[in-house]
Amino acid sequence: MPLVDDAIGPVASDPDTTRRYLALIAAATDRLMGADDPARMIEALFELIRDELRLDLFFNFRRDADDIRLEACGGLSPAQRRAMADLDIAGSLCARAMRERRVLHLTDIQHSDDPAAAFVRSIGVKAYLCMPLFYGEQLLGTLSFGRRAAGPFTDEEQRLLSLLCHYVSLAKHRLRIEQALREGIETQTRLLDELNHRVRNALQVAIGLVTNEVRAAADPRTRAALGRAAERLQVLASAHRPLYATAEPGLVDLAALFGDVIGQLRGDEAPPEIAAPDAIAVPIERAVAAALLLDTMLEAQIGVPRIHMTTRQIDGNEMLRISFDGVGWERGVDLVGTDRLVARLCHQLRATLTSEGSGCLILVMPHDGGEHRHGPAV
Repeated sequence: MPLVDDAIGPVASDPDTTRRYLALIAAATDRLMGADDPARMIEALFELIRDELRLDLFFNFRRDADDIRLEACGGLSPAQRRAMADLDIAGSLCARAMRERRVLHLTDIQHSDDPAAAFVRSIGVKAYLCMPLFYGEQLLGTLSFGRRAAGPFTDEEQRLLSLLCHYVSLAKHRLRIEQALREGIETQTRLLDELNHRVRNALQVAIGLVTNEVRAAADPRTRAALGRAAERLQVLASAHRPLYATAEPGLVDLAALFGDVIGQLRGDEAPPEIAAPDAIAVPIERAVAAALLLDTMLEAQIGVPRIHMTTRQIDGNEMLRISFDGVGWERGVDLVGTDRLVARLCHQLRATLTSEGSGCLILVMPHDGGEHRHGPAV
């Protein structure tokens, strides 16, 4: 890419022009780098520079593989815009500039018999400058400017417009990448929603089958075991509900999920008190494990605890600290040694369970995937 000083050329004899061009470059760069719409971006650039460079019109063509289409234009009457619909783009000046990968500067067009210039000649253009837009070796399209009254473009003006076209190319490439990322995220979100929907439906079918087995079982212990299996399947299904999804694909609102799990198991009691000053969103697989851990601990306790969630930095890792306050909840720490499911879930979450005084159980686990060293509650 040319440097700014190279682009505006040797203008020591005209410092006012130098200052004006530098001001245009600064303003154009600011607008181009902050743009979010390719067509409006070029329209705004044209309005910025048209008076200084005596421009009457512009055309911006976009190239996608073998397809060329008009992305933006300005300085045309409604009738001329309608005539653009019949333009043979393949035989136009912009297509020639793309094929030859070079700048075209045409002068005295009104006396030219070049068929590629027929349209610009028909709308009164006398001087025409068409510049290919490149990002590296990738051809993005063309940006061209026309004059109906003023003379040809000077070398200095061409260098300035060449620099601005480089910035346009950078901005267009950025917008294309951002669009591709948005489309990728939308596709990922759609696929993830479909996956969650299928998993949720499969779990609901399994819950229905197990519930039927509960009704058919004659042995009380069998009914109790099947009932617990159905409850745990319901916990798994809860984590896949859209209700607890966050704006970021694949993450689940842990506080809302915990509230649902407690509501399912202790629906006849008062709603749980769950405080989370910061938004706590975790990957769905960790949310499932945490919800199952809560479900298992609820089975072993009497009352519903007050839950408080916070995050903090420990040894360079972001940790999630969850406290459970309720009568007898400090005994939950013993489950790690006596309940194999609790031990496996803690291992999966890389979590530690500790007690902090009477009635308080503390769960600490990595929130950013970092390693967690076993130790006392923090």
